Amino acid sequence: MDAKLMDGTQVAETGHIPILDLSNLGSSDPQKRRELAQSVYDACTKVGFFYIKNHGVPESLITRVHDAAEKFFGLPEEKKMNLYIGNSKKYRGYSPIGGERSTGTDDNPVPKGEETGVLSEAFDIGYETAMELQTSVGYPQPQDIYDLYGDNQWPTNETLPAFAETYIQYCTAIIKLCRKLMRIFAIALDVPETFFDSKMKHPGVTSRMMHYPAQPVGDLREGLGAHTDWECFTILSQGKVPGLQILSHDGAWITAPPIPGTLVVNIADCLSTWTNKKFKSTIHRVVNISGEERYSIPFFFGIDYDATVSVLENHTSEDNPPCREPFKAGEWVREKLSRAYLGYEGA
Repeated sequence: MDAKLMDGTQVAETGHIPILDLSNLGSSDPQKRRELAQSVYDACTKVGFFYIKNHGVPESLITRVHDAAEKFFGLPEEKKMNLYIGNSKKYRGYSPIGGERSTGTDDNPVPKGEETGVLSEAFDIGYETAMELQTSVGYPQPQDIYDLYGDNQWPTNETLPAFAETYIQYCTAIIKLCRKLMRIFAIALDVPETFFDSKMKHPGVTSRMMHYPAQPVGDLREGLGAHTDWECFTILSQGKVPGLQILSHDGAWITAPPIPGTLVVNIADCLSTWTNKKFKSTIHRVVNISGEERYSIPFFFGIDYDATVSVLENHTSEDNPPCREPFKAGEWVREKLSRAYLGYEGA
């Protein structure tokens, strides 16, 4: 890894990834929520990654969605290619091995034309109003000026029974958790607890099922190259096989092994920008040297695509001006997606 990446804010200050107990996430006691927010603040400013337990997402649902992922990637290639991401104008669907490319980070992008395909395959979906618990006939549809909402490509029930239903149920549970976490982030950032509420009515969500094929032990080819995530934060369900690594300040790659009963949270670029990069959008990668197949399900949570990301005034000063100008979340995400896929031009 380039040394200049280790001089910035995108690396962990410590090799310890904390485990945070979210039992008080929805507590009626403000003091308990503030104590949780302080733990979150410490994790976000020092590491950018943390595990969460007692998060409220049923383990049975997590098991079901992982089972669905294994069944999907076990389909014949021609059936998966019926859902090819190139059929979509919204970057939704199946991406075969090598179909996605490593683009680096915002501060240190891989030069165009030098990107390399990754050793993984993926199935991507985006936000649908069906993922909302309060969905009803009159529930408003989001304005889609960046052409990023909905229009997911789903396998038929004949191909994979209940696949879409299971994945949507999982997304519904994770969105509920994400909205609660955004309130804790607000407390941690010393802004009103409801600061983000108006910006996540129709959140900019992408979720992926990922499959990393088994590699010979010792083969260090990256399943997913060094990068930062783009949205506000990611909630990752790792499965049972390790592979996730985060970059430390000393240039070492720290493994974040699966821990039963937990999910992994990491800060992404939009939330890091809001904090003037006080919260670390930490560089990470996936290297599957386990000798086993690896399945994981990252869930990228962002604000409404038409909402603006702007550095919080209480995190700037004369000596620490805003790290960048305000920008629209949807414009940012679409630009990033347009670079991430080989041979695919999003309309």
